[in-house]
Parts: sequence; C-alpha cells; structure tokens
Amino acid sequence: MTQILYGIHPVQEALQSSSIHFEKIFIGTQNPSFPLRSVIGLAQKRQIPIIFTDRETVDRMAKGGVHQNIIGIMREVSYVDLEALLSHVKKGEEKALFLILDGIQDPQNFGSLIRTALGCGAHGIIIPKDRAVGITSVVIKTSAGAAAHMPITRVVNIPTTVDRLKKEGIWVYGASAEAKDRLCDLDFNIDLAIIIGGEGKGIRPLVKKKCDRLFSIPMKGPVSSFNASVSGGMILYEVLRQRMKMVSKA
Repeated sequence: MTQILYGIHPVQEALQSSSIHFEKIFIGTQNPSFPLRSVIGLAQKRQIPIIFTDRETVDRMAKGGVHQNIIGIMREVSYVDLEALLSHVKKGEEKALFLILDGIQDPQNFGSLIRTALGCGAHGIIIPKDRAVGITSVVIKTSAGAAAHMPITRVVNIPTTVDRLKKEGIWVYGASAEAKDRLCDLDFNIDLAIIIGGEGKGIRPLVKKKCDRLFSIPMKGPVSSFNASVSGGMILYEVLRQRMKMVSKA
C-alpha cells in the first residue's frame, strides 16, 4: 500500500529517514522555490523519481491540504518489533523511556505526541493494533516529520506488553485524572513506560490495573482533564526536566 505526504518540511524530514521509502515525488510548479529545490536535491540523491506537473494536479492529490507544491508517494511505514526495541534500549546507558498510547484515535493527537516524545528523549512509542490510529500520512505530517525518526511498535495486547516491560525492570506509570499522586511529586529517574489513555475514555480499566502507579496532572478551572496530546507534552517534559537536572548534578 502507498500513502501520500505533502508539505516541504514533512517531506524533507521523511527523506532524511531510512525507514521511509518514496516511490515518486510530484512537484506542482516549473519554477520551484529555494526550499523546494533543496528537497528535490535530497530526493535526487536517493534516486527517487521527480515528476514536474501543474498546481491543479497536486491540488487534486492533496484534496485541499496545504501541499506547498510538493507531494510524495510513499510506501506504508513499517513498525518496529517490540523485542528489537527493548534490545536497542538495553545497549544504551540512558534510563529507558517509552510512551504507551492506549487507544488514541485522533491522528492529530498521535502526530503531536510523536513529535513531543522525540523531543523529550523517548526511546519508542507503543500502540495497540485495534481501535487506535496507526502511522498514516496525516500522522506523519502532523508530527512535522518526527514520525520518520521515532521507533513505533504496534502490539496485539497492551496488558501483555506491560507485563513484558515489567519483566525487563521497566516501571509502568499511568496518567489518570482521578489519581491522588501528582505528576510533579514523582521521581522519573527510573526505567519507565508512561501510559496515556484514549480521547475521552482514558486508560482502559484492565490496563490501569497493570500500572505500577497512577498519577494526575494538577489543574484548575471547570474542565476535568487536558487534551491527550497536551497531557503527553506536560508529562514527557517533566520527565525530561528531571533527567536533565539529574545529569547536571552528576
């Protein structure tokens, strides 16, 4: 299967990743701008066919999306095997950090979480195969290309995966609005996997029971919880802040 990816920055980021393969790239102008010429140069280095066409053609392909005169036809992105992901982390010296998304269905949220996870030093993202969004062109575009650099594992069963992580000495913490423990009071300088639940429903009860600890994000006002991608951003940044603080003390 193939997917389309459009926009100068998303295509440029994807071209710099060995995990994303383009079949061809369409350029909707005969006079490309300097940023567009740079992307064309990257594509040519990878020997990807470049097809110059008119703007109307790429307008139809993008179906109303802001394409900036470039559309890439790419093969479906492959997922990373869980065991390979764990093996890679074992070889490093950093404390493990995984993000588990229990039923995120909005591609915009997923894309934002991927970009945040990459920026905060996560080693991988784990998602379920069913009832959750996978890696789509919308997700890649929303992540601004970060999905091309973040290892993502798709598993059949999240509870079983949590058990597997625990066997490797990885603590599993879940974000829950009802939890008494607060985000700012926890120590994240441990091998860790953080679970964020789906939009509206949160973490499923069975998955929640598997967590070593549940925590909430302090908040004021009439709303009961933050958006999934916003919550993920605050949580992951707190992990990064604590770990950077620990490094500076060493």
